[in-house]
Amino acid sequence: MDTVKREFQQAFQRFDHWLSQELLPKWTTLGFAESGAALERFNAQGQPDWQADKRLRVQARQLFTLSYSYKNGLIPEAKALAAGVNRFIDTVCQDSLPGYYPMSLDASYNLKNAPSDLYDIALFFLAFAWQKSAFNDDSALEKARALALHINDVLASEHGGWLEGTYVHNVRCQNPHMHLFEAFLELYAVSRDTFWLDMSASIYTLFEKHFYDAQHGVLLEFFTVDWQPCPDKGTVVEPGHMMEWVWLLNQYQRHSGISTQHYQQTLYTNARQMGLPDGFRWLADTVTPQGEVVSETFKSWPMTEWIKAALVMRDHADASTSNYYISDATFAINQLIDGFSHPSLPAHYTYVIAADGTPVEAMMPASTLYHLCMAHQEARSLYTELV
Repeated sequence: MDTVKREFQQAFQRFDHWLSQELLPKWTTLGFAESGAALERFNAQGQPDWQADKRLRVQARQLFTLSYSYKNGLIPEAKALAAGVNRFIDTVCQDSLPGYYPMSLDASYNLKNAPSDLYDIALFFLAFAWQKSAFNDDSALEKARALALHINDVLASEHGGWLEGTYVHNVRCQNPHMHLFEAFLELYAVSRDTFWLDMSASIYTLFEKHFYDAQHGVLLEFFTVDWQPCPDKGTVVEPGHMMEWVWLLNQYQRHSGISTQHYQQTLYTNARQMGLPDGFRWLADTVTPQGEVVSETFKSWPMTEWIKAALVMRDHADASTSNYYISDATFAINQLIDGFSHPSLPAHYTYVIAADGTPVEAMMPASTLYHLCMAHQEARSLYTELV
């Protein structure tokens, strides 16, 4: 075995140990209430923050994390914990359509923010897909279909896609549609129901017509209600989301048979070049379409998306470039762990760091586990192939 592949194996073993032997045990031991509710976050001192509001999107993401962990043998008790989260949601949101919930509750489980949000809805679609995959829960597919019909009825936009939620807004975002794209593809993968592939196709159309800036080869984030670049926010580009789309477009190509490799290659090349100028160890949070870095901090999740993107790019690479992408994935794994493991708190990642690696936001949010698990899934696939 050559050095590049051996170094990747070593990096994956670090990642696997960090996630499965440190992070997930802490979350499963301390991160769920007797009510079944998933903890929003650990505070900067490494203690459970039970006084934080409860965002329903976090409950959805933890359902995904538990489903992934159970399916891959990482947490034997994950099925019971997932059942507890579902019971909690059913109790506090008993009058809501499954997946179509208020945005947040307070620490005492009273309603805090009543509108429903498209981003949250997308995460419940993903949770439903993974509960079918991990637990063979057919009712999850029934909930997903009912939710899709509901949002088509109440949130569909005349300009394409869906509204941001049941609240007044004049800016539309690619991000919730990106997560719907992810979830619809997962639902198709577990059900083989072409309904979900058709839903995915409608978002691919949005990507081609509006999200993708062909002039600069980047992904735009914010738009007017009719999908024109937002006048005051239209120049925001996030390399992490560009990497995320590389992975998603690869999934769409695999399921639909439509070639997306030209988009994948351009997005990957530009995200890497713009997001990682000389001397950078982590992907920049935001840049301009011309590649000027405008953020001074770094978040953990773009590194997980880089891992995923590098590994699917390797799937289509020839013999001369395959090791380039494996080396990228190795670098991203090591920098993720080195940069975002808290320097003094065990089994604790940080969310935002400064250029010197100092934690800026030292709380450990539950929502990051989704990103870590998705990157782990892609890295584990190559590791299994190599051993």
